[in-house]
Amino acid sequence: MNPTVQSYVPFVDFLEAVLGKNSEIVLHDFSDPDHSVVDIRNGDVSGRKIGSPATDLALKILNESARGNDQYADQHHITEYVSHSSSMKQLRSASYLIRENGLIVGMLCVNTDVGPFNQLAAVAHQLSRFYTPAQRPASDDSDSHALEVESLTDSTQDLIVSAISRITTPRGISPDKLSQSDRVEIIRNLNNNGMFLLKGAVATVAEVMGVSEPSVYRYLQKVKKEL
Repeated sequence: MNPTVQSYVPFVDFLEAVLGKNSEIVLHDFSDPDHSVVDIRNGDVSGRKIGSPATDLALKILNESARGNDQYADQHHITEYVSHSSSMKQLRSASYLIRENGLIVGMLCVNTDVGPFNQLAAVAHQLSRFYTPAQRPASDDSDSHALEVESLTDSTQDLIVSAISRITTPRGISPDKLSQSDRVEIIRNLNNNGMFLLKGAVATVAEVMGVSEPSVYRYLQKVKKEL
């Protein structure tokens, strides 16, 4: 484990004790994005465990940071964004960005299952106010951060399939029925969001899109030349 990330292990136990069983506490080490979860408490909230992959949001942040486009360069944390577990459970999430020499090397994340609170709200509206997210002060960049949505999954394949589905489903097109221009657009989107940081991503994308791995590599080279 990265020594800087390891120094945050005591906070995992601390946050679990403070927040209770409805909140999942996750420590990520991005040395290996395919197995970035190095410590976790209350993993039943999202269905993940030690060895689970980085999330789509984390991959996007890592990819942008590697390109010198770190939109969170002046921030230590991201708060009040929505996550969805593989079972489509909606969670309220926050992440602390762990840096080493200015580079993001890990994250300490809290994902809270707000379902029980929403049920209480239907019975006692007064209680629900306690769990209403704090309003962000108006600023030029607050809107972009407030719209962050994250997928929490225990499988790199599910992560990639979900990313492709978010593009094809609104169009009503099956991934294996795409035109060449559609395929290039999907590869561009996946690359921009850091999906190819995952090992085996090319093979999974090829399988889902019904094309050969060499074809995916050709599309990937094409979009990389655009950068």
